[in-house]
Amino acid sequence: MPMSDEERRLLKELELGLIADDPHLAMELLSGYPARRFPTALLPGLAVAVIGLVLVLAGAGLPAPGAVVLGVLLLGLGACLLLGPIGLNRSARRQPTA
Repeated sequence: MPMSDEERRLLKELELGLIADDPHLAMELLSGYPARRFPTALLPGLAVAVIGLVLVLAGAGLPAPGAVVLGVLLLGLGACLLLGPIGLNRSARRQPTA
């Protein structure tokens, strides 16, 4: 069933609104190639967090309070590496318009 002129006009307005609101998403949709969904810091952040968790568990079983403290610090660093780039990308993409 063909579209009416009003439907075509509304569709064109929606497309232009999408391009204005989120040009990165619009280009991704127009190209047909999806962007990578995982940040590049995912694997290092995950590795640091796992090492920190192992140190926390090992330090809790042994009389080594330094290992627990180091493990907690590494867990925090791993979380920052995992979540940091995602937050920066979202805030950079959604800048307020004046």
